[in-house]
Amino acid sequence: MARVLPFLVAILLPYMGLSKAGANGRDDNCTKSHPLIGSIGAIVDLGSRVGKEQKIAMEVAITDSNKSSCSNLALPVRDSSGSSARAASAVLNIIKNEQVQAIVGTLTSSLVEQISEIDNSIKDIPIISLAPFAMYTPWSPQLPPLIHMGSNISLATRCIAAVVGHFRWRKVTAIYEQNNRLSTECCFLTHLSDSLQVVDSMIDHHSSFSRTAIEEELKKLKGKSNRVFILTQSSIEFAVLLFDKAKQMGMMRKGYVWIVSNDIANLFDSVDSQSFSTMQGVIGIKTDYIDSSKSFREFKLKFRHKYRIAYPEEEEFSNPSFFALQAYDATWVVAKAIEKSQGSTNNEKFLTTNIHSTNSKGLTGEITFKRGILLKEETFQIINVVGKSYNAIALWSLNSGFSVGEIGPIYWPGGIQKAPKGWNSTASLGNERKEMRIGVPAKGAFEQFVRVDYDHNLNRTNVTGFSVYVFEEVVRRLPYHLPYIFVPFNGSYDELVEQVYNKV
Repeated sequence: MARVLPFLVAILLPYMGLSKAGANGRDDNCTKSHPLIGSIGAIVDLGSRVGKEQKIAMEVAITDSNKSSCSNLALPVRDSSGSSARAASAVLNIIKNEQVQAIVGTLTSSLVEQISEIDNSIKDIPIISLAPFAMYTPWSPQLPPLIHMGSNISLATRCIAAVVGHFRWRKVTAIYEQNNRLSTECCFLTHLSDSLQVVDSMIDHHSSFSRTAIEEELKKLKGKSNRVFILTQSSIEFAVLLFDKAKQMGMMRKGYVWIVSNDIANLFDSVDSQSFSTMQGVIGIKTDYIDSSKSFREFKLKFRHKYRIAYPEEEEFSNPSFFALQAYDATWVVAKAIEKSQGSTNNEKFLTTNIHSTNSKGLTGEITFKRGILLKEETFQIINVVGKSYNAIALWSLNSGFSVGEIGPIYWPGGIQKAPKGWNSTASLGNERKEMRIGVPAKGAFEQFVRVDYDHNLNRTNVTGFSVYVFEEVVRRLPYHLPYIFVPFNGSYDELVEQVYNKV
């Protein structure tokens, strides 16, 4: 028995250290209980993977903060169920019943404005938003202080557009999940459209998918010519269903291109290998962060331990995503600001000032704010699903662009190494195959440039000449299919130009 004890001590010591170590590495030397100094309200969607991760990460942050400073902060949590109405109700409930000093959650600026119109008392409570945002919203005295710590939609769409532009795809199809959850798909599509225009591309079609109509919607898209699909926003569960159905329908084969935004790719670490088998060749943009630091390793250990206890059915996939890191950092920032605000005469105003003046290093990187937005811009990994996981094939940032001149090597759907053209010339649906009519002078003065002959044996018209050969070579090099037909015109050059103007 005496020999067993040292062995047991050796096993238990790491776990004892885990329970005592704070986020900054200090031991918990608190010898007595402390009175409650404040509460941070949490509003998350507990029905989603993201919401579950955010809740666990916030709990870890509160525990770490309390231990590091011997303070006592509470974290009342409310479930938004992903609904704007329920999120608004949760905010009002938590303010009334918990007397929170600040709120952290997936609340959009438009929703915060709507809540302020219902209850003016919210205007004194700082709100840290983890929801994706698109632009800076000027602060108004009638609105609560809003600090954005979510992902920047504008940066994400620019990164996607950079990938599209790199491969010279001229048209894309945008797909997003249709549900009643808190969403910013309209805003995302607007910014994506603007970003694509910069690289001479465009959204040819966009489609909202419900979980019950995935096959029906995919059939419509399969009949169209465009083969570049961008999944802009959805839950990870929907993405898995979508790619499984797409594979069954032959839409993960040669010639197809699938891109997923950071909304989905950031959760790839929680996807099982079986799900990856239906995503082979998918390209994603994933928010980059340092996962080799001591602070991250300590957080990951604590997070996995709590997540497995809370959600044992997901024990195998308990790694934290970037959404968890954001939630931890946001909660930690507010906790430290509340501690600094103790004893001030104008606690609410002083708390907001302390949050805005934060200058620290978190799990997501440097944390400093400018006009309520994180000063540090995101960098994205370009990833490619291969085998049972994914490979990082490039980095992209707004200031530097791609970290490498050539993205790759890439495993495309179907296993081909050459980038698909993104267009299927054999697809036929409606006006998809409408040909471009190109008028040529039937009796030109310079036949070495354009010559029109009629072959009576084959019953067809041949159009040849230097100008024709140059045009055909340019079309051949286009990254998409361009159907066209030469139309001989008997008339003057001015009359031919008039036909073009009249779109005959």
